[in-house]
Amino acid sequence: MWNETVFFEAMKIVGLCVMWYSSSASGNIVGKMLLTDFPYPMTVTMVQLISISVYLTPLLRLKSVSTSSGHVASIPRNYYMKMIIPLAMGKFLASVSSHVSIWKVSVSYAHTVKATLPLFTVILSRILLGVKQTMYIYVSLLPIIGGVVIATVTELSFDIIGLFSALFSTMGFSLMTIFSKKCLKDTGMHHMRLLVMLARWSALCFFPIWFTYDVRRILINLDTVRA
Repeated sequence: MWNETVFFEAMKIVGLCVMWYSSSASGNIVGKMLLTDFPYPMTVTMVQLISISVYLTPLLRLKSVSTSSGHVASIPRNYYMKMIIPLAMGKFLASVSSHVSIWKVSVSYAHTVKATLPLFTVILSRILLGVKQTMYIYVSLLPIIGGVVIATVTELSFDIIGLFSALFSTMGFSLMTIFSKKCLKDTGMHHMRLLVMLARWSALCFFPIWFTYDVRRILINLDTVRA
């Protein structure tokens, strides 16, 4: 009985990982096609964040997860400013960097670089939280480093901006993984509720920058095309 339970739990984890990688790869392929014809990664990020808030909120209500501000009010203001807002800003920056990377380099290379996520997570967890890993964990990271080095050397469409954008995005998502887990533990908030909150605050915080930078460029290009 115990072995069956462990087996089904393992299969559930494997299934979730396969779904996550498949959806991530599909999203990046579509993103590459979009950014090739519409080179505005900040706008794509804004649409993504707004979509999360719009589409996920009804789902939370169906799952009876609170979407009201009552739970937010129960979070101390200093914790809110110290944790929630920085996470929201990090989400936006990491998402923009991710879109820049798939815009500048091939999707396969961007995914290869993003495979360094465990490396960043282990290093940052050690530095920020003092979490130590076993020697087996550290050794298992070596093939990841080697694979990224080989991919970088042999990449035909190499772009330095694309490389650093992918690395920055990976580091950003690694930091978000670490501190989101801490936030969920500290507040007891539902993980989907946190995702909606971060998406809303990300869009709100960076709306002025997006409007000033990307909207202006889009309008200029539209005027140029019409002329």
